[in-house]
Amino acid sequence: MSTAPSPARGLRCPACATEYEISLSRSACECGSPLDLVAERRPLPSTFEGRTPGLARYREGIALSAWSLERTYLGAGMTPLVEMGEGVYAKCDFITPTGSFKDRGAAAVTAAALEFGAAEVVVDSSGNAAAALAAHAARAGLRATVVVPEGAPEGKLAQARAYGATIIPARGPRERSTEVAMALSRREGCYYASHIYSPFFLEGTRSWAFEIFEQLGDAPDAAVMPVGNGSLLLGVYAGFVHLLASGLVRSMPRLVAVQSENCAPLAGRPVQLAGHGLYTDGIAISKPARARAIRDAISASGGEVVVVSDTEVRDARNFLASSGLWVEPTAAAAWAALSRVGDRDGRIVVSLGGAGFKRP
Repeated sequence: MSTAPSPARGLRCPACATEYEISLSRSACECGSPLDLVAERRPLPSTFEGRTPGLARYREGIALSAWSLERTYLGAGMTPLVEMGEGVYAKCDFITPTGSFKDRGAAAVTAAALEFGAAEVVVDSSGNAAAALAAHAARAGLRATVVVPEGAPEGKLAQARAYGATIIPARGPRERSTEVAMALSRREGCYYASHIYSPFFLEGTRSWAFEIFEQLGDAPDAAVMPVGNGSLLLGVYAGFVHLLASGLVRSMPRLVAVQSENCAPLAGRPVQLAGHGLYTDGIAISKPARARAIRDAISASGGEVVVVSDTEVRDARNFLASSGLWVEPTAAAAWAALSRVGDRDGRIVVSLGGAGFKRP
């Protein structure tokens, strides 16, 4: 197995332009901002015929070595694209090893931990990211520690425990779990594999765009997805930018970010967030760390933010289940937004990124 050097070359702060070398101990800029990855990327080929599935299939567009991506492979990727009629497609990212799109990012961030010599990964999460990271760390032979806020769904934590992760509760507001995780990550050989702060997580979610290109033969006209911290939307945007630069798609799809009426900071609405337990808890993020980047991506793509109610989400979830697609409420929020999308012309892909068993 080759251990060729990583295409990643460094880190850059989008807020103050400070640059850093990549290291296990560097999780954010001194100014507090999440960091972006500086990497050498090659054009994607016009066909991926003969390549195995997984993130290594798109190695030209993902800034990690193929050997590390292959070592963390559990089956994430090439999820079904189901035509739902009238030019609308459901991207079924709930059909993944741990039941959510977070498997894409977890495979990449765990590969990064391997490349940079970590023995342990730590993350703060209340659900899907915890399960995804724990599973991929187990695959890679790394220890996993998950710091969880008060009120985290026990069903999702049980999944992380099953993969062998150590669960550490953090009392207080949601921000406290991030502080604890960052402190733990300062231990020797430990990497803060955050789905919010690590830019390598976004390397994994780029693969969503690459797969859509393979499945449709071009970019869709719009992509609709739930947005909390924006790890999927930002990866999808970067993926389509790379496809455009490679000359493989005609245009950037409009990115539609879906939020709940109880927590819609991207829409400029007051946040009504009374702790955990919200129906769409997966996108109940009052202050996204990459909010500026999310807004920039939506604007650059000609997209929009759509806000949906719990009633609309419940109706959407029931409809999808009656069609054979059982998803968690946060995933159903994307389907609920379809009737609100400003321009329905052309092909629309809706991300269904979490399985129904996550929130039965």
